[in-house]
Amino acid sequence: MATFNVAESIQEARNYPYNCWWVAAFGSEVGRLLLGRWMLDTPVVLFRREDGTVAALEDRCPHRQAPLSNGQLKGDIVECGYHGFCFGADGSCVRIPSMDGTPPPNYSVKHFPVKEIGPLVWIYLGDPSVIDTVAPPPELPWAEDSSFAIRTGLMEISANYMLLKENVLDLTHFGYVHASTFEISDWSTPPDVIVGDETVQYSKHFINSPLAPGYAMSLGVPPGTPWNREHRGTFLSPALQEGCTDFQNPSKPEESPARFRVAHATTPIDQTHMLYFWVVGRDFAKVPEAMDHLVHAIREGFDEDRVVLEAVQAQASRRPRRVSAGERSVKADAAGIQARRIVARWMEREE
Repeated sequence: MATFNVAESIQEARNYPYNCWWVAAFGSEVGRLLLGRWMLDTPVVLFRREDGTVAALEDRCPHRQAPLSNGQLKGDIVECGYHGFCFGADGSCVRIPSMDGTPPPNYSVKHFPVKEIGPLVWIYLGDPSVIDTVAPPPELPWAEDSSFAIRTGLMEISANYMLLKENVLDLTHFGYVHASTFEISDWSTPPDVIVGDETVQYSKHFINSPLAPGYAMSLGVPPGTPWNREHRGTFLSPALQEGCTDFQNPSKPEESPARFRVAHATTPIDQTHMLYFWVVGRDFAKVPEAMDHLVHAIREGFDEDRVVLEAVQAQASRRPRRVSAGERSVKADAAGIQARRIVARWMEREE
């Protein structure tokens, strides 16, 4: 079975498949203003047509390579801000102001398939001839469930996307990276790991474990109150992972658990940079003030992850003068290792 060492892959060859659906934006970001974004070494411009659907084109005018996102949207036509070349939502060049007649076909730009599902806009930047064989974007039913309060956020991180994927598959870093923010100290032993054909999931149960202050506050009980928690995290595709936490009051086992969900969508910009889209939701403590407090804590904690991952990337990108000891793994890395193998299979299919 082919696999790869992340420390080596973030120095060397591309380790993300093109033939995959990736998150391009939140739906709330895409409107009647042109949105330019780099993804998978590709410049993309996103916009909404007049009928409300999302379109995506290569963000590069074929004339002098000006970003189309610096231009204007007129109806469903993108007008380049440099020399006024105009492109339809299908990428065809429909007008060149300095040229009479219909523009030649080779003046068109690429257009990319998109799907808007829940809060996310997905894009396919791979080989169009095999798109029907590629797994569709994973779905997050809770993100469209009215019983959940939902918040979203976006970060740009100067690190390879796989570093974050492994970060959220091994939560034993909580007691160190997030010691003063999340204050979750009982993630000290490896979880159980369940491996599927194209997915991997970890699962860990905490019985009568004292609640961290953030957990306790949202559940309306004093910090340190013993509650049961079940954590699950699933690698759904190279583009998306999901984390689930269910809280159960041990004195009221007949009640439905309180549910917290988080989605981690990592879209490579290039080999050493990523867009990190996160979505959080819960079906308790849903008032705006409580959700604002949650978002503040999450942003603070995720920024701690960013600092660590960027430091790892900087270290891995250098070639040391002395021979490096390389990378070693432990049992807590089991889910991350399986994720590497799944991504390697995606890469093999593409090759």
